[in-house]
Amino acid sequence: MNGMISKLKTIGMLIALVSAIGGGFYTWGTFNQRLDVIEQKKFTVNQTVDLTEVNKSIEGLKADIKINTAALNYLESMINELKVAQGNPLLQ
Repeated sequence: MNGMISKLKTIGMLIALVSAIGGGFYTWGTFNQRLDVIEQKKFTVNQTVDLTEVNKSIEGLKADIKINTAALNYLESMINELKVAQGNPLLQ
């Protein structure tokens, strides 16, 4: 009786192993099939995209950058003036 149970266990493990390997190959084949479909698909490029809003936005940002740069330069000169004023021993 023990020999028969052992043989059934062995056969069951063999069936499970073959099923697992077969499932892996099936999944791999499905994955490759999906990749093949994506690779064969033709893409068309629409070259009539309107970018005027984006360009206006970029121009606005450039103006903001110039304003911020001027403000930073002004603040830097003020800091330099304060440094010079603090370095004068007659003012203390």
